[in-house]
Amino acid sequence: MTRQVVLDAAAVLQVRRSEAAPLALRGDDPDVRVFACGHDINPRMRDEAFGWRELLSVRPATTAAQMGASLPNNREALKRGLRMVSVFDALGLEPDARTLLANEPVGTYLVSVAPVQMKIVNRRFVLLQGPLVDGVPSVMTVSSDRCLDAAWRYWEATMSVSSPISQDDDTLGGLTPRQRQVVALMATGAGDEAIAGSLGVSVRTVRSDVAAVLDVLGVRSRFAAGVRLQSLLGRDATDPEQ
Repeated sequence: MTRQVVLDAAAVLQVRRSEAAPLALRGDDPDVRVFACGHDINPRMRDEAFGWRELLSVRPATTAAQMGASLPNNREALKRGLRMVSVFDALGLEPDARTLLANEPVGTYLVSVAPVQMKIVNRRFVLLQGPLVDGVPSVMTVSSDRCLDAAWRYWEATMSVSSPISQDDDTLGGLTPRQRQVVALMATGAGDEAIAGSLGVSVRTVRSDVAAVLDVLGVRSRFAAGVRLQSLLGRDATDPEQ
């Protein structure tokens, strides 16, 4: 019944989003505007977040690669005073992304029923999927009372069934929290420099952690570690979808 409350609130928010999209495209409503399009969305979001005071975020699907790129920006924004709560859909949170977030020391990351992506900023406007602009996906900001009310109802419903993100099993029990994050990023194919950038540590630290991971897993190479991890986590290493 509680899950249905979330789905009902999500449906209302989707209706409000559909109402706002054509207004954003026309550009003649002060309560609705296109925020950014295509490849400009993430850089614009990153730059704007440094000036926000509060960000309440809901994401229905997330990969470890996406979180590896987002976490450094999140840490910097939090360092500058942003209050951020991020909620992820339990079914859309990939196992390696869960590992990254479960072991992240900075920020509030929760799992819930979260079928619609949105961000409430400073309690003043909501960021939603916008219309196609010249065939390119966009994100729009909406500050109308009707849309904000729907966004808040959806947020409250999602929060009512949320819980902290935790590791599903103790497969990686012999590793420290950061070493678990290294494992998650290794699984994406990231190299030492990319992993260091994602975690905010030195390349030397990453290499030390990789050596520790190989030792705990009882293997000598990254490739063997990947195969071993796939086996431990019960995934088919030949399946590209895993």
